[in-house]
This record gives sequence, structure tokens and C-alpha cells, in this order.
Amino acid sequence: MSAAGVEPAVPVADAARWHAEWRVTVGPQHLSVLDPATRRWHYDGTELQVAGTAGSDLRIAEDNRLVVIVTGVLSNVGELAPGAGEAQAARVALELIAAHSDAAFTRLRGAFALLVWHKQRGTLQVVRDQIGLEPIFYAKARAGWMVSPSPDVLVAQPGVSRDADAVALSEWLCGWFPAIEDTAYREVKRVPPATAMTLQASVDPVFRRYWDPFPDDGEVTCLDDDEIEQFEATLTRAVRRAMDTGPSAIFLSGGLDSIAVAVAATDVARERDAQMPLALSLVFPEGASNEETVQVGAARLLGLGQELVPFDEAVGPAGLLAGALSMSATWPQPMWNLWAPAYRALARRAAADGRRLLLTGRGGDEWLTLSPYLLADLLGRGDVTGAWRLLQMRRRSNNLRGVRSAARLLWSTAGRPLASATLDWMAPAMWHHRRRRRLLAERPEWVAPDPAVRRAMDERIERWIEPARPAGGFYQREARLALRHPAIAHDMEETQEFGRRHGMRMLHPFWDVDLIELAHRVPPDVLMKDGRSKWLLRRRLTARLPGLGLERRGKVSARGVFQGLLGREAPPIMEALGGPNALARIGVVSTSDIESTGQLPSLTARWGGSGRLWTLLNLETWVRQRA
Repeated sequence: MSAAGVEPAVPVADAARWHAEWRVTVGPQHLSVLDPATRRWHYDGTELQVAGTAGSDLRIAEDNRLVVIVTGVLSNVGELAPGAGEAQAARVALELIAAHSDAAFTRLRGAFALLVWHKQRGTLQVVRDQIGLEPIFYAKARAGWMVSPSPDVLVAQPGVSRDADAVALSEWLCGWFPAIEDTAYREVKRVPPATAMTLQASVDPVFRRYWDPFPDDGEVTCLDDDEIEQFEATLTRAVRRAMDTGPSAIFLSGGLDSIAVAVAATDVARERDAQMPLALSLVFPEGASNEETVQVGAARLLGLGQELVPFDEAVGPAGLLAGALSMSATWPQPMWNLWAPAYRALARRAAADGRRLLLTGRGGDEWLTLSPYLLADLLGRGDVTGAWRLLQMRRRSNNLRGVRSAARLLWSTAGRPLASATLDWMAPAMWHHRRRRRLLAERPEWVAPDPAVRRAMDERIERWIEPARPAGGFYQREARLALRHPAIAHDMEETQEFGRRHGMRMLHPFWDVDLIELAHRVPPDVLMKDGRSKWLLRRRLTARLPGLGLERRGKVSARGVFQGLLGREAPPIMEALGGPNALARIGVVSTSDIESTGQLPSLTARWGGSGRLWTLLNLETWVRQRA
């Protein structure tokens, strides 16, 4: 590892077929143009420039009123215009917008961003897909407003600061998370998911959320029996849309989510008489996290070719943590997935085999697992029997063991929320103030020693104080959060960057909009109909893949592996770094304050746990690379 804590970047075997280096500028007319290939449109003193398109995935269409630019994957383009493909995505989107105006945005599916230039108004709409799968960012530069899928492209422009956002990084360290629009760069912001942003040359952006499956009052109408039976067909359609992108591979774990995607992908390939998907399986060390038997069995029963790579081989001699920090330092945003170096080995094998799409089972937990906060709703209305059934389901599916574990779960997800709701009803102002004060007290003393950073955090803490009496109940509050949480948006962007660096798209069928609109309305009783989690998946898979034990399979966690790796690999890396000095220089941490905890038995304990230690090392190496 170098002095900055970053290993030299290792080029991938198959370079990406598209790049993220393009930028769009909205500013005063007669902007200077360095690239002769830049395309330009103007209206009444305002100009739109599109630069860096060569080698990108941009598709552009225009008529006498609109210019429409598409980036990413419009996965239902063939449904909107039979016979059309991705090459015609901009033309299809233009015709839809011309016919339906902004209402057209809700009809688009996939990992996409649209830029819509209104010629007769001189305004640019930047429209991000409903989930936030496709990255899109903006900043104010000297030339005007700039938009790009890469924060690094934006900070390279005149007038855009390269400074890290000390407030946002401090919030990440605390586990509070920054605002969804914030990035690790102070002057670069993201367009939130499901949002249309309108830009004009000299006016602040205007934002409008164009899609939200949850009603304002929180009252969700549950599916009836006939609608529930549409679930499998909707999942298959989501997989079919994704597979239009090209020959596919699947990150196949031993979990129900990725296996369900593999089953649907196999069916689609056979239906089309197309190349079968390639199963990519990472084999964790022996123990609770090892799923090799199920991984191999599922691929065999489905007739899939499989790349099965042992964890240690995938990580290599440098170790997982060193590999993750090396990758993260070169990314446009800090890379939060510690496991990425291991999955990189799988992705390279898929790329060498000519695959152009990586499918995952991400999203299954968010939409098909019952949040334990349902306990608060059940006990709040006196449904003790329902609460008992939920606890039994957690015991079978999530390894909830012993009276103490059940008691802790009950208190954290039912007792505390119900007590908070009661106190909020009795004295709302006093209780809100106390909740705010308690949350601020959880911030470690060594985080944000800079008074200005700490003051900004204090002012922004209101965002993370959830309503004590949420409309629609606690269960719906947790489901809604999945569509609005900055960690989800960051994770989705990260998967696209991972895919791009390996010449592939990464798509997640469980995050398909139509599937979400269906899944979030499934009655909780249906999700645990057999006394276990994810009945909607389990009922099909146990019949399709007999002998794998899927009817009894619970959630497998790699938490123990994660903690063990951090405990072994972090100390020498921290020693080589000499401490988080780059973060200290920008006011994110105080090294002198943390030194007072040196008597703690381990580095992990000193920094407040494995998750916080990983975050600290990750941010430190990322900031150092840009110092």
C-alpha cells in the first residue's frame, strides 16, 4: 500500500464500452467551446451545450420544440414502441413527452436519466429514474449550471470547488447520513430519485417529485387475491426487461432473492431460445455464511453454467480491506460496498465470457421482508396474536434466538416507538426537543471538532427525526424510507459504476417500478403465510428446485466475516496511514480526542464499531486521493 493508503489501480480485462465523462451546460449564450464536437442549442440569450459525447451512451433526438437526451437503460422502450430498441430510446421518449408532457415520466422504466431541453422556453429538465439507479449530478460552474453522471467531471470545471463536504462526511461517520442531494463534494449535488429538476441559466433549480407509490395519508390499499397472483408474472417481466440489455450473468448467492431472479432469467432465456445466464457465485469460508451447497444445487437444477470462486481466491493476497480502499479512492464517490473487490473477480470472469448484463437479487429484502416495526402497529391496536406470529417468523427466518433477543427486538421496534408516540401525543414540543437532544448526544466527541461543521450538523439533524406518529403506521414508514434514503441512492449509483468499469450494466429486477408498486401493497400476512419470510418467493422456488431446503431457508448473514476481517486487516492499514489526518485537516475528526480512548482493547472498539471503522478508513483514503 502506498503512503496515501491506496494501491495502484488494476485495469479490468474488458474496458467499458461507454464512459461517464460527458457534461451538459445551461448558461448565457456564446459560451466558449473548446471541443469542436460540442452540440449547441440556444434561446433568447440562454444556451445548452452537450460535450464529451464521443464514446458515451448518450442518445439524442429533437423536433421543433424539444431536444431529448437519454442516458442509461430505458428498459421498457420496446413496450412503449413495439420493435424499438435502446438505440431509439431518445426518439421514443421525445414522442411520449410531446404527447403527454411531464406525465410521460411515470411511464418510463429502467436505470435512466432524461435531459429535456424546451427550445421555446430556454429551460432544461433533468429527470432521474424512479429509484435512482442511473447516476446524475449537477453543480454551478462559471459557465452556468452543469450536469453530468460523474462528480469528478463536475469538479474539474472552472468555478466548481474540489473541496470535500466536511458536513456530509461527518454525518456519514455518525450514521445520520447526509441529505439525499448531498455528495462527498461540497459543491456537487445529486438529482434525487423520481425527481424532475428544472434549470435556467440564472435561476436556482426547481425540483418536483413525479412518482411516489405511497399516498400522502399513508393508507395503502392491500392487494386482493387476484392481484397477488400477478406477482410472479410481474417479476418475470422485470427480468425480461433487464435481459433486453444483452447476454446476462447473475450474482447467485444461496438466498431466495437471487435464486428467484435466476429462475426467471432461465425461463426468459428458454422462452427466447437465447444464451443461458451465467451464474456467478462467491463462496465464503466455512461457517454460517457458507452457501456453496445451495449455490451449486440451484445452478445445477436450472442448467446454468457457473463460476464458483472461493472468497480468499477472489480477494487475493492483499486482503479485502486493502482492495476495497484501493478501489474506493479512485471512484467519483466513496465506495461503500466492502465486498466489491471479491465480486470484481466474478465480474471479470463474466466480462471475459462476453456477458453484458449483471443481474442481482437486490431489493428483495426491502420489498418482501416484513419490517419488525410492524410489531408496533400490531401491538398498538391490540393484536397480540399477530405480534406473536411475527416473532415466530423472525425466529425461523432471521435467527432470532432466546428470550433476551426477543425482548430486545420487542423493545426497540414496538415498546420504544409506542412510548414515543404516546409522549408525542401528550407533549409534542417537549418530546420533539428531547428526541433531538438525545440524537445529538449520540455523536462521538471526536466527530466534527470544527465548530462550523458541528453547527451545520446540528441545524440539519431535524431531517433524521422521524415522525413519532407516522401517517399509515410504522410499517409503512419503513417501506417509504426505502425509496428516499440516501444510502439506497448511493448504493444504486455504486452498482452502476461497478458495472461500467467492467463493461456491463447492473440491473436489479426487484427494484423494477411495476414490481414495487405491486409488492408494497402485499398484505403482511401473505408475506409470512407459511410462518417464514418471503412466502411469495418460497412457494414457487420450493416446487421448482426441490431438495435444496428452500422451504426452511432463513437469512444468512456475513456479519461475522465482516467483523473478523476488520479486526485483522484494519490495524496495519491504520498504522500505515498514520491516522485519519486528511479528515482531521478538514474538520471531520479530532485525532487528539480519539487518542484519549487508547486504553480500549481494539482498534474497532476505539472507533466505535466495525461499521464506523470501515467508514473512517474509506473516507480517509478517498479524501487523501483528492488532497
